[in-house]
Amino acid sequence: MKKLVFIFAALALTAFSASALTVKGVQVDADSAKCITCHEETHAAPKVSDQWAESAHAKNGIGCLSCHAAEKDDFDAMDHYGQFVAQHPTPKDCAQCHEKEVEENTKSKHVYPFWLYASADRAVFEPIVGTKQGCEACHNISAMWPDGSIGECDVCHSKHTFSIEQARNPNTCGECHLGPDHPQKEIYFESKHGNIFLSKGKHWNLDYNSSEQDTIPIEAPVCTTCHMDAAPGVEATHNVSARLAWEAQAPWSYRTIWFEEELGDWSKKEERMKTVCKSCHAPSFIEDHFLTYDLVNLQYNEIRRQFVYWTKLYESKGLIKPLKDKTLEGKEKQYSNTVLNASWYTTASELMYNSWHHEGRRFRMGSAMQAADYVQWHGIWELQHNLQEMIAWGAEHGVEEAKKIYESDSPTKFFPYPIYDIPGSIYSIVTAEQYNVPALYQIIPNYWEKVKANVEYAYKEGFLTKAKFDRWMERYNNKDKYLGKEFPPHPLFKEYDERRKKELVGGDSALSKVLKLKLPSPAPFYDKK
Repeated sequence: MKKLVFIFAALALTAFSASALTVKGVQVDADSAKCITCHEETHAAPKVSDQWAESAHAKNGIGCLSCHAAEKDDFDAMDHYGQFVAQHPTPKDCAQCHEKEVEENTKSKHVYPFWLYASADRAVFEPIVGTKQGCEACHNISAMWPDGSIGECDVCHSKHTFSIEQARNPNTCGECHLGPDHPQKEIYFESKHGNIFLSKGKHWNLDYNSSEQDTIPIEAPVCTTCHMDAAPGVEATHNVSARLAWEAQAPWSYRTIWFEEELGDWSKKEERMKTVCKSCHAPSFIEDHFLTYDLVNLQYNEIRRQFVYWTKLYESKGLIKPLKDKTLEGKEKQYSNTVLNASWYTTASELMYNSWHHEGRRFRMGSAMQAADYVQWHGIWELQHNLQEMIAWGAEHGVEEAKKIYESDSPTKFFPYPIYDIPGSIYSIVTAEQYNVPALYQIIPNYWEKVKANVEYAYKEGFLTKAKFDRWMERYNNKDKYLGKEFPPHPLFKEYDERRKKELVGGDSALSKVLKLKLPSPAPFYDKK
């Protein structure tokens, strides 16, 4: 320790010239030279200087004290051997040079501390030590600093390189946007966009200024391409909310009003996103995608409404109770809300919570980013399973209304909520064979008229633009075409059907041979010899 103190003291007294030290060919200013030499000689984070030397900061003469300078009364000031330095540079420090970027980020949902308002899952259901390196590790992107600033720039721009290339890599976003509750990383890499990045991304130069490009300079989008970068017709922004039309991470999907006085309403935000899409995709593809994504969010809300209904019903019967206890001051406080975090201690409570926080998000986010498996098996399939299990739980606990659904033999039992739909496939025109399958098409009288009433009502209530409703109506008015009924039977369907029967039907089928196979040796559990 004495040697360490001596070295710092000696360095503090040493006068360095600007040319006394270079790191990776970068000339270091006198104050920074003191910091770097000391860090290297004491082996205190010696790699910091190499990281800094690779940065645009180093190349532009931004040294250590440009970010780490501090006054004695600053919240993070540390008396560092006779000189005060800042331990935690904040967005306020970054704003000295990057004022526009910090202001935009401050107005984004990246820094909205929503978890402080709905934190019961972390503050009640798990030990706090898990939260410190769990939730907080990501949610510090919305850190509220004592100097009045908010956010943490180096979550994306890792210190001390502050690399644009690294910030633009999808794996950086994937540090937080992954897992069962918000798997955008997994969704992205399942999508065609992510597939192209995995195939060719290693050859791309991601270190570019998008505002200086006439076109998007990479073959497929990364996360920032859609959410932040400039593209023909849309400006770059550090407000990741500026192009989002739905709040699709919340318990309910709702049209965003976040900073709409500056950014415009949800339709203006959506147009920005569509403008980025137009760099690669045809207008018809874009319009069909966004219309279907809207219907997914609206459909999710009707499923969510069911979970809320059953939860409130079970709460009214005393089967689910909110968590509450007396504080040290003797005041009774409630620590959970049954329709938000559901208390977790019953099967129904867990189903309620996961169905918005996990499966419901995956359903919606998978749709937004075109990841079929997340829309289907990780999304709507799990949601449907959860809802039936929620109803079965009520039936098992004597709730008559739940028993009526649980004991039904009709496929309609899986749909105790109104339906949205869109005639035909959004990806192709198909023949009628594909649409002879859905059970509701065969059971519900006037199915499409009822769906139309739901879509029209959503439009009149302001959840769809007129252009989208008109697009939906064009399909509705020509639904026989979109459902394949105007086309003759597909020439290969009969042949494939015969092949299927040969595989699966009859005593000589391939399946039958498997079913008839009986091995000569008994199973070990039943083998007495």
